[in-house]
Amino acid sequence: MTIDDLMAEARGRPSGFDYMRLILSVLVLTIHSVQIAYGHKIYMNAVWAHFPLDGLAMTVLPMFFTLSGFLVAGSLYRCRTLLSFMGLRFIRIYPALAVEVTISALLIGPLVTSLHWSEYFTSAGFFRYLFNVTGHVSTASLYLPGTFEANPEPGMANGQLWTVPYELICYIGLAVIALMGGRKDRRVLLLGLLSFTAFSVFKMGLRTGWDFDPWVGPVTGRALVIAFLCGICLHAYRDKVQIHGYLVAIAGAVAVIAFSLSGLGQYVGLAAIAYVTVGLGLMNLPRLWVLKSADLSYGIFLYHFIIQQLIAHLLPGLREWYWIAMISLPVSMLVAHLSWVGIERPALKLRQRVFALECKIMRSLPGLSGWHAPAER
Repeated sequence: MTIDDLMAEARGRPSGFDYMRLILSVLVLTIHSVQIAYGHKIYMNAVWAHFPLDGLAMTVLPMFFTLSGFLVAGSLYRCRTLLSFMGLRFIRIYPALAVEVTISALLIGPLVTSLHWSEYFTSAGFFRYLFNVTGHVSTASLYLPGTFEANPEPGMANGQLWTVPYELICYIGLAVIALMGGRKDRRVLLLGLLSFTAFSVFKMGLRTGWDFDPWVGPVTGRALVIAFLCGICLHAYRDKVQIHGYLVAIAGAVAVIAFSLSGLGQYVGLAAIAYVTVGLGLMNLPRLWVLKSADLSYGIFLYHFIIQQLIAHLLPGLREWYWIAMISLPVSMLVAHLSWVGIERPALKLRQRVFALECKIMRSLPGLSGWHAPAER
């Protein structure tokens, strides 16, 4: 059956995608528990330097971004203009991000910093961290001054925020490709994927002197963008791509091996893991209560790192990865639920205002209706 067939069977929203988002967020939490418990050096050697653990770990973030690309593509085709498309992305990402950054900087940071509050609140590091609310995240802006100094990963407040700029790049890049005709002609989307992949391989070659030894560490940001584009293209060609269980299994093995072999494996394995992600997402299993009550995936992803740092800070006798993972998971789920109820779900209700503004602008500028043309098949 094709992706289209399986989507139709599930009435457009298979539960597998919801399970995948939740499972992947928990896997990110589990991987980071090693970093929090033992520090960066041991984390790199334990997770990213041993086959097949390195290959398995490297699949997690690309799967997240493929999933995002596939689901965002549906929004791209449903939205009448670029205004509503970008507006929906904004209200999904920024409110929870802004609250997390603000709480971390203004509440948690002062409680765990070794600096005097007057020094903490006037330091450049404090303002750098606050600037993360814009989505412009650098390595230096992941740290809060004087915090968690006795932890194995001192100072780092939210390490997972490094992916936020690449998510924004994905949305902006997709909007640009859509304006270039990608929404009406899916071949433009495929060309964008192939072009960006070629550019990424070329740039990696220049940086490494064309020596593609095994890549020790998480996948690059460019690889995440490619994973997102793979998800977009799988959605665009959903009437052509067939899903078979045995192919999903083979693609999973290919992806793990490819990610482990060399730096190029980041790019070789991305198409395979994208197929696996969509194949698993199309499984329409009965929804458990954890999926019916709230969408916890973004909240877990966003809050778990600083929660784990707090656990390592408050309970130094339990600095083993499994203790940190087991304690932080229910706490992160609780915080994610509160985030969903108090921040994310209310923000999503602003969709009607976005659509109302879009209608008002479309009445003033009738030419925008051309965006609504269906994609070619």
